[in-house]
Amino acid sequence: MDLLGVVTTERLRLEPITTGHAEAMFAVLGHPEMYEYLDESPPDSVDALRQRYRALERRTSPDGTEQWLNWAVRRAEDGHHLGYVQATVRADGSASVAYVFSPGAWGRGYATEAVTGLGTRLERAAGVTTLDATVDRRNHRSIALLERLGFAPTGRTTGHDLHYER
Repeated sequence: MDLLGVVTTERLRLEPITTGHAEAMFAVLGHPEMYEYLDESPPDSVDALRQRYRALERRTSPDGTEQWLNWAVRRAEDGHHLGYVQATVRADGSASVAYVFSPGAWGRGYATEAVTGLGTRLERAAGVTTLDATVDRRNHRSIALLERLGFAPTGRTTGHDLHYER
């Protein structure tokens, strides 16, 4: 099974991010409320996002020790872009996962479905045995998502961030 290939779930299609996703994803990522708990801001332009995606197409960290994998999440029925999921896969069989969805996708189960599909792909294709995630302690929606997916707090904290593992 191809680790970075397309992942399909009941309602979603996760596509490896390429520069071709920049225009559609720019519209998705332009909502300031998405960044309340993130250490980033909306992209400045389609070109800036295209450059970021070009760099991500390498799929590895600069030192080559980690795989950096990113998927655009689209609704299967109409192809509408909803957000993205990403994974940092390490040689020790662990991976960090992250997700960002537009406000219009919140509360509809899309993130749950996408992260579940991502976890299954990582386990089957890369032999990942441990998933972890970092979440801002004020982001109750994201904490609930992680707990629904079987992640548990590790007890480690960094500033506002809580660390979870499954």
